[in-house]
Amino acid sequence: MKQFIFHLAFYFITVSVLAQDTIPRPSIYDEGYFFVGSDDVLKFKGYAQFDAYFPIGKSPGISEFLIRRARFVATGFFQKKFRYMLYARFDKGKPELYEAFLEARHIPFAKIRAGQFKVPFSLSNLQSSSQSDFIGRPFFIENFSPSQDIGIMMFGEDGKHYMEYAVGLFNGRVLNKKENNNGKQIIGRLVIAPFKTSKNIVLSNFYLGSSISNGLQNNDYGFLSYNTNNDVPVISFKDSVNQSGRIIAYNYDLEWYIKNFSAKAEYLHHKAANLKRNTSNYNLISKGYYISASYLLTGENKKRNEVIKPKKEFDPKKGYWGAFEVAARYEKTNISNSIVNSLAKGTDELTAITLGTNWYLNDDVRAILNYTFYQFKQPIVVNNLFFSKSNILLLRIQYQF
Repeated sequence: MKQFIFHLAFYFITVSVLAQDTIPRPSIYDEGYFFVGSDDVLKFKGYAQFDAYFPIGKSPGISEFLIRRARFVATGFFQKKFRYMLYARFDKGKPELYEAFLEARHIPFAKIRAGQFKVPFSLSNLQSSSQSDFIGRPFFIENFSPSQDIGIMMFGEDGKHYMEYAVGLFNGRVLNKKENNNGKQIIGRLVIAPFKTSKNIVLSNFYLGSSISNGLQNNDYGFLSYNTNNDVPVISFKDSVNQSGRIIAYNYDLEWYIKNFSAKAEYLHHKAANLKRNTSNYNLISKGYYISASYLLTGENKKRNEVIKPKKEFDPKKGYWGAFEVAARYEKTNISNSIVNSLAKGTDELTAITLGTNWYLNDDVRAILNYTFYQFKQPIVVNNLFFSKSNILLLRIQYQF
């Protein structure tokens, strides 16, 4: 039996290696790295992120070491045209299903995916945290953008890669939550690359995107909080706050890559109708935007949805130190002041500036250092103390396989 298992494993590994030239090209809706073999070969992937947070001066929050993410994925193909994925997370104190789906790829411009997965909304939301320029997503994306959900989606792109799209029908609930009403969330996204075939390097990697989400939902907002990347509550709802009505969100975003330089920008508008507490009834309206830029100091080209591979991987004996990148981001979020004055406590406006460096030791190991300054229009209250601003240093070490 042991010999049979050994020979079976050896066969799978051999076929996987020989089949690398036939790998189907992944799309933007495939998070992280994409490993496949031929026919029914199973592949694995995973990554982990060790974080450290250090508030500076009179800032909310505590210094902390934590495992921010620990993920493990099994994925593969049936007969090259049916793709499957089982994606688990281990960073919440217990194993939890993150994604599970089956996908039919028979028609390149009309692929079908069904199960639980990341919905097609927002540039920042769709980009894996393992490939992000910064340790955390912007505040308004992290708290107001739709993310994982259960449903069915059709997606694809044209043959020359000028356009990619996705449209799906989802429950409208958060991760691993059972549906609680008959309403469904319709979510769609369109990205165009108007100069994709241009020989001008300034224009050829310029992308414009837009997403929309619309549906009826019932949600319990009681004691819900919207937090910064180091889990400081900026807005905290009171008890017995319920939402029953339509939630509409839309966004516009931009990506631009020129050799070792990249720029991104995004705007999001979110409206949740009919929030109630006792006899009060309000609409939650939030909107935000960010602009960011990054520059690889060591000259590597930055490409859309691809991992940075250093020209000289880290090897001190040879005097090689990997690749280095600097990045900066400005963001602003506004939230209905009627909500803050009635159903919640906190601030109705937040601005943040993040400065960062990325050190790519190789294409599997990366160290990130970020400094973020938050400014709150109204002071927030944390542990009975008032804060009108926050300074925090964030460190991340991540590996993937």
